[in-house]
Amino acid sequence: MNMVITLFGGIALVLVLHFGLGRMGVANYWRGVISGAVPTFALLGYSLFHGMELDVLSIHVALYLSTATVLTMVIGVRKGSKSAIHWSIKSMIVFFLVLFVVDGLFVNISLNGVPPRVAAWFLPNASKKPVYTGFTGVTRHDEDAASAENSELKAEDEMRKLGWKIEIDGVNHLSVNPSSANALRLVLLDPQGLPVNGAKISVQLMRADSQEAIPAVSLVPGADGEYLGHLIIHSGGNWLMRTTIRVEQNSIQIDRDVQVSFK
Repeated sequence: MNMVITLFGGIALVLVLHFGLGRMGVANYWRGVISGAVPTFALLGYSLFHGMELDVLSIHVALYLSTATVLTMVIGVRKGSKSAIHWSIKSMIVFFLVLFVVDGLFVNISLNGVPPRVAAWFLPNASKKPVYTGFTGVTRHDEDAASAENSELKAEDEMRKLGWKIEIDGVNHLSVNPSSANALRLVLLDPQGLPVNGAKISVQLMRADSQEAIPAVSLVPGADGEYLGHLIIHSGGNWLMRTTIRVEQNSIQIDRDVQVSFK
């Protein structure tokens, strides 16, 4: 379920319950208790089956209970006095309203990123290129949490066993230029420093935090142990470059972070 729905839907449920119980003649204190408890326990039950993170759960519970508390205090003050509401109570109401709005903005930004027009006000060159400001996720702690690290360690172990020496030229000067491709040159040597021919090598750029990817490019043989190719990149920023090398029955996959600049 969308976090915006659970957050503001729960607050709406608190309001409906509080005023609904008031029409039924329930005491103000119990209206606050019930209106805060029902959405809280409902969310706890939902989280048991859908694995909601504790930080997200705590945000929801804090807003549900604070909404119920403020409603109870305001209604209690109005019933106990015929005069206008005290300024301190008004200040508390304004504070929580601002809190709700700010939380809503942060939730929207974490899900969808900063709107491009807003990002252009304070992010460099945001008006000239796509900007990725959405939340990239959190570190996983399940049984697959170390899979990425294990794959990297496995690649390093395979490199040691094969003894290949790999040099890649051109990755430090990648740029966005639709009319001109970025030239890549890879040199593959065996443990004795001799060129390795007949390898099948592909290079692909992808975003580490999204599904965006550039189709893999196959490098073609040049001189002995040399493989050449070209990459056309349409957006800049940080990319993950994945190089896959296959020689007969041996294969290895190498990942590295690269920076693509704008011209």
